[in-house]
Amino acid sequence: MFGSATLDERGVRPGTMAAGQVHLGGAREGLAVDGVAVTLMTVVSGVEVDFLRCEVSAGFTLAAGRSRAIPFEQPLPWETPFTHFAGEHLPAVSVRLRTTVTVAGKPVDVGVTPVMVHPTGGQWLVLDALRRRGWTFPRCEVRQGTVPGVRQSDPFLQWFECEAPDAGGPLRLTFVANPVGVDVLIVGAGGDRRFAVRHADEDMMGLAAALDAFDEDSAVVNV
Repeated sequence: MFGSATLDERGVRPGTMAAGQVHLGGAREGLAVDGVAVTLMTVVSGVEVDFLRCEVSAGFTLAAGRSRAIPFEQPLPWETPFTHFAGEHLPAVSVRLRTTVTVAGKPVDVGVTPVMVHPTGGQWLVLDALRRRGWTFPRCEVRQGTVPGVRQSDPFLQWFECEAPDAGGPLRLTFVANPVGVDVLIVGAGGDRRFAVRHADEDMMGLAAALDAFDEDSAVVNV
């Protein structure tokens, strides 16, 4: 028996509805399927962990030699790590969709599909503003951890190391997204600064002011 899950859209964003289909087939004899589920996975501190499970279908019979496509819809958590930025894949960040079929009470993993996840509007604004100031992002990982005082649904964070030619040292950038926007923590040699950016924020002056204030306080960046 084979199985795979595909999404209707090539790329998705945290907080949006992910729609797709589970494709099953290849059974040599009729199977009484108890249920079908898809699970989102990511790599946290080098270990692949599950962070969302969606029950796609209850019991049905799959006839020998026949195939079946089962549609599903599932909202993506706001804290889903994003795997791509500005058209580039973040090598150390992955999100995958695993398909599990339960037959006779026994769950069997039948396929895994990579998922392309783009940043939220707020995450894009912050990264793009730093990029325009000459910063690059040589490392990005998903690590275990929380930001004190910030509500999180999952105990992991997407972490960026940021570098610039004229900087006195690297910055460490962390996001926690939510339905309204994104909480941002930037840590440098001289201290740390926290601020929030709305996903649909058109007032770039507020973001520029937050980054300018960090520059002045930490004396890390020369702009």
